Amino acid sequence: MKDIDGINGRFKDAPWYAESKNEKILLTGVGGIGSNALYCLAKTIPAKYYIVDNDVVDLHNIGTQFYRKSQIGMAKVSACLQNIDYDDIFPIKKLVTDEQKPITIMGFDNMEARKLIFNNWKSNPDREILIDGRLRASYYEIFTVTKGNEDEYEKTLFDSSEVSDGPCTFKQTAYCAMLIGARITNILVNYLTNKYSNEDICVVPFKVSELCEIINVEIV
Repeated sequence: MKDIDGINGRFKDAPWYAESKNEKILLTGVGGIGSNALYCLAKTIPAKYYIVDNDVVDLHNIGTQFYRKSQIGMAKVSACLQNIDYDDIFPIKKLVTDEQKPITIMGFDNMEARKLIFNNWKSNPDREILIDGRLRASYYEIFTVTKGNEDEYEKTLFDSSEVSDGPCTFKQTAYCAMLIGARITNILVNYLTNKYSNEDICVVPFKVSELCEIINVEIV
């Protein structure tokens, strides 16, 4: 993106900034988690983003996702291109994708799609990091997978039928969706800082969760 250094000039000397221009990041799902994460990511990490979603913007998305009423009926991946002022976003209108990227972020709301993307990422010999965001109305959790802890992550996977669904009018909130999007960006920035400095300067936890009613953040 030709103007990125001017736009992000206040932090272009960060240790992760210059090298991250070469990164290709796969973001699967651009709903409550993914649309807010993409906003933070694109304003922070000047990489190329490949966004996957086959859904369209609906009225109930407007309250919690990064979309406008004028975009109702539009493909979410196309709406993202309008809403986020960043050139290097490449839309893929599919439910899931076979595309492999060393850095993969999941923003799905069902386990089956998570399993497909995880297994696809795990089969990539060049894999680096997979970030899985999970969101409820006032609670989120993020699992970060790197080479060597795939087995630990697989223990967190289950069938969607095993989870009781919450009331359809209280599944998400905008503030919690923004919190998880920002935290996902935070985790990836920490990972890239360690990667490009060749030092473990920043924390990249396996799990981060936050219960918003009591503002309690737990890190594992």
